[in-house]
Amino acid sequence: MNKSISYLESIFNLNTRLFNNTLAGVGEEQSKERISDHSNSFLWIATHTVWARYNILSFLGKPVTNPYPGKFENFKPYDAADKYPSLAEIKEEWNKASHLLKDALGAVNEEHLSADSPLKSPIGDFTMGGTIAFLAQHESYDIGQLGFLKKYLTKEAMAYN
Repeated sequence: MNKSISYLESIFNLNTRLFNNTLAGVGEEQSKERISDHSNSFLWIATHTVWARYNILSFLGKPVTNPYPGKFENFKPYDAADKYPSLAEIKEEWNKASHLLKDALGAVNEEHLSADSPLKSPIGDFTMGGTIAFLAQHESYDIGQLGFLKKYLTKEAMAYN
């Protein structure tokens, strides 16, 4: 593990656990609810978060087949007509992507992290390492939304343990 990415690994490890904790107690029908016509459902955000974690792997030099192609590319918004996977499938894909991410973080080298990134993230660091840092923040933001929606839907807060 490179020291320069070890702090991000800690965030990703925490997010792995927190994402699973947000799913606890949320039912399939609840997950489809939206709190307004201008918000995404729990299910949409959870699927998007898994999709994004698979994309992180490509920035680490480990391209894999994303299980949700076409769902979120080009900032595609929520569409009620789209079909989404079950929460059990989402959890399975999250855990699969998490194992792949752990391996990729352990294998990435400094040369790769310092290379120019095709995605110019809003943090101003346009290296692959900077993009990965932004994506860790993006993932944390998504998990925060899931935590809020979990509390709204189930009346139970997301656990940190």
